[in-house]
Amino acid sequence: MQRKYCTVFALIISISFAFADNLSANNWSSDDDTLPEVLPKKMRDKSDDEIQKAVFQAYENQLKVISEYTGHTLDPESPYGFFKDEMPISNARTSTPESDLIFYNNGIRGFIAHIKNSIIIKWVPNQVVTELGWKEMSVRGRYTFMNSSYFDQGKYHIQLQDVKYLANTTLSENTESYPSTVPKSSISYKSVKVSFTGGLPEVIKISDSSNVKHFLEDIVFQQVADRVVKDMRNNITAAIRQVIKPYIIIKNDTNTNFPGTNGKLPTGSVGYSISNMVISGLANAEHKLKKVTSKIATNTVTADVRTTIHNLDGKFDFKLEESKPTVGKATFTISRINVNISFNMLKPVECKAEVVVNQSNIKYGTKLSADIEKTLTNAFVDNIKIQLNTIICKASGQMIKPGK
Repeated sequence: MQRKYCTVFALIISISFAFADNLSANNWSSDDDTLPEVLPKKMRDKSDDEIQKAVFQAYENQLKVISEYTGHTLDPESPYGFFKDEMPISNARTSTPESDLIFYNNGIRGFIAHIKNSIIIKWVPNQVVTELGWKEMSVRGRYTFMNSSYFDQGKYHIQLQDVKYLANTTLSENTESYPSTVPKSSISYKSVKVSFTGGLPEVIKISDSSNVKHFLEDIVFQQVADRVVKDMRNNITAAIRQVIKPYIIIKNDTNTNFPGTNGKLPTGSVGYSISNMVISGLANAEHKLKKVTSKIATNTVTADVRTTIHNLDGKFDFKLEESKPTVGKATFTISRINVNISFNMLKPVECKAEVVVNQSNIKYGTKLSADIEKTLTNAFVDNIKIQLNTIICKASGQMIKPGK
């Protein structure tokens, strides 16, 4: 089978993803220490039960991500987001027992000047850690201050140093469940300076002005955090898609290069061949981790996975090598293919795959005898079983990098 299929076992655990101003670069690395097959080696001082639980959690999260991106069905429509340099901030009135301070015509600048932008994907816990950093940002606008004895108006300027955005979002089901908001505490800073053009004194310590503190940390930071999480969504989705892409079991919903097969009819005198096979519906796949069994004393961590593919259809060409060759086309439907895989993460050559093809129905465009139809149908079904069995186990052996 061509490389339209890849292994179901996605074992890259952590990536760092850095972006240019338009957030479109593709630079990542992995933290291999938390790969499911590496976890047992890192946890040798733990019990088999603890290892089983840790590996199960990491592996189950991986399969959820694989399922989400099977067949490209949930690729982001626009691969990358981008930051505009300025963002408006809503008008706000801050009140204390002593005074009111109103901020309006507000805007924050400095988004595109980020000095750090990374996405770290962690399978345990089920998490995406996004971090951005800016050396400085500024908030400008107009203000009105009033208390029982004083009134002041003018322009204000808030200068922030070493601003950081740090947020955790869910990894699996990222496209469907990605949040629209994150806590305002996702934004932090090291220092602030607030100046006013009117008569209000400069603020260096945010604790000296509860009005400014409320506006900045409760209102501005919440809106900035929500803006960043919105603009980063497609970048996170694209990063996950790129890192998982080589490991998903089904890269495309339709496979136009599924290998054919050949043989001889039961009489033994006439050869046949099946070629140009096309299968659609491969994205209708469900992956479930049934169990993980750990026996470290025997260097064994076995994962049992069930993959089910529903509602397949397609076509193929066939040929009978008679004195006057018979050629034709056939269409088929398959209700379901069940694949049960069991392999040792620490020794991937120890792998078994059982493939069951359920309710296949083939219609031949050329009139054939019942016996010939039966032979071709059996050859077609057996070929699917052999290809899936061979390639899945071969791929499971290739997924573990040398030296792991």
